[in-house]
Amino acid sequence: MAADAILLDAGAERKEQVAAWTADKKLVSVYATSLQQIDNGVVIPPTGWKCSQCDKTDNLWLNLTDGVILCGRKNWDGSGGNNHAVEHYKKTGYPLAVKLGTITADLEAAGDALLAYFILTNLCF
Repeated sequence: MAADAILLDAGAERKEQVAAWTADKKLVSVYATSLQQIDNGVVIPPTGWKCSQCDKTDNLWLNLTDGVILCGRKNWDGSGGNNHAVEHYKKTGYPLAVKLGTITADLEAAGDALLAYFILTNLCF
């Protein structure tokens, strides 16, 4: 039993990591607490994401109100997206989007994306 207890113990370093992570006070967005989701029949696939306007497959953003996947901003050098997510926000005013590829179920790697992960796993798009 003593050996099992030692093997199963998280260790001081791991306990410090957990304590540091849970000690941070997370700010909650007023937009997240009052997020209205549109039941428009959109189904978000687990893979194969692309911008719904230009078919780009990188720098993609998921709008949490209507489930639309769009590309992000165009960078100064012309790379990046085609501003479709920004244009969608300006047109609709839907305030929350999350960058696809930043969400993970790995709690150690999740960081600030953890809240978005839990929001997305409970979406009904």
